[in-house]
Amino acid sequence: MAKNKPKKYQSGTIVACIVFNLKVGVLLITLNFFSIEANATVVLPALISDNMVMQQNAPVHIWGGAAAGEKISITILGQTLATVADNNGRWDVWLKPMKSNTAVSMTVAGTNTIPVKNILIGEVWLASGQSNMEWDVSQSNNASKEIAAANYPQIRIFDAARSFSDTLKSEISGKWVICSHETVKNITAAGYFFARGLNKKLAQPIGLIEASWGATNCQSWTSIDAIRADPRLSYVENDWQKYLNTYPDRQKAYQTAMEIWKDAADKAKVTGTETPSQPRAPQRSTKDQPSVIFNAVIAPLSNYTIRGVIWYQGEANAYARVAYPYRYLFPAMISSWRDSWKQGDFPFIFVQLSTLNKHPYWPMLRESQFETLKLANTAMVVSYDVGDSTDAHYKNKQTVGYRLELAARKLVYGENIEASGPVFRQMTSEGNSVRIWFDHAKGLKTQGRAEIAGFEIAGGDGKRYPARAIIDGENIVLSHPEVHKPAVARYAFKDAPVANLVNSAGLPAVPFRTDVSESL
Repeated sequence: MAKNKPKKYQSGTIVACIVFNLKVGVLLITLNFFSIEANATVVLPALISDNMVMQQNAPVHIWGGAAAGEKISITILGQTLATVADNNGRWDVWLKPMKSNTAVSMTVAGTNTIPVKNILIGEVWLASGQSNMEWDVSQSNNASKEIAAANYPQIRIFDAARSFSDTLKSEISGKWVICSHETVKNITAAGYFFARGLNKKLAQPIGLIEASWGATNCQSWTSIDAIRADPRLSYVENDWQKYLNTYPDRQKAYQTAMEIWKDAADKAKVTGTETPSQPRAPQRSTKDQPSVIFNAVIAPLSNYTIRGVIWYQGEANAYARVAYPYRYLFPAMISSWRDSWKQGDFPFIFVQLSTLNKHPYWPMLRESQFETLKLANTAMVVSYDVGDSTDAHYKNKQTVGYRLELAARKLVYGENIEASGPVFRQMTSEGNSVRIWFDHAKGLKTQGRAEIAGFEIAGGDGKRYPARAIIDGENIVLSHPEVHKPAVARYAFKDAPVANLVNSAGLPAVPFRTDVSESL
């Protein structure tokens, strides 16, 4: 119930070739496990292979398969650990924390021996989300120059196969590659620029696991237990059931369309004209089903020790009725990942939606993303100022990667830097005006134009007007001649905001509204 990752997909080295027609996948898994029983062969998952990066200064999980009862030894950097495969042919060990290192080798031995070569020990990050995380370097700004300059042997990328499943999986296909001008062009641009920045600033090896999939919704990435644990998320399974209920009608429509197509195809053969495209059969299961990407992608990846996650998603949830409860769904997703990894509240840094005309629920989705910062050990980067209001897939992923890097350096690596733009704290009344108080507001200024753009105020009637905005220290004072007693203020609360307030670090102010509700 899954499919190969177009262009980027490269098969792994092991049992993880669960490729991706369900019947074929079951057959391959069965054959692999039979071969383990018959040949008593030690196998490793695709994640544990040549060119991998192990997380420094943390226990590192190593696992694999073998014949039941087979004795396994793992040797690396003076550590030798022994274990025995269980009755299902599974085994695992935890390496003691190791310091940053390069050109490391590991040996895994049973009746056969597997050398794992050219290992780095450094920082491991997962880059996940939908199409703006998947958007690759070859489609970013200055792509030719970026690709030509990509010679970073201490950056390694594991491109995880895209798949979905009704049930939890334990392995995933993919391959570690060394970052070079030959390999970089088809990897995540935002993730690459993030990894490149960290590699330069930290002088540490960086491992980047890419697991992104365009047009995927948040609920597909969330465990079913997390969805069912929160009554506010009951709509998720209800909506999916409504979709399933349409299957008989979709099947009938497909059969009718096929009859029409067959007639048209027959006529095309007679006349020598082009055959029309064949209708697609309706699907009961798709990547949009709740939890199916969590099951097939996140669950197996959670065996691997990481530092944290960078995430860019939200477009697929930015619609009526679901944009507001995203503030419950997204934290549930993050918590379900943390539960799966069992590494505590690991850092989770995400990109707030950018800019796009004619998408009225984008500001509400951004608000839901901001609300997710209430979850511990999270950070958010703003992107509305670098996007393209006519295209959701904008090219400036360099700035996005840099802001993700800043957030990581602040949140994770303890640098004393500014990593956030101004954040609304409170509003106070001052006669016919209101004062907006911000955090992260040192050196308030405008970017690109003299006047401050993006603020609105309204009185008791709720009618909003563009506000006259004046910088006063780390505050903004708002007024409008038609609003005598301002009661509401908003900033950049549009699908494609024209807004230009930044702080001394040049980071844009976070959109907000004081009249938070389930309505726009």
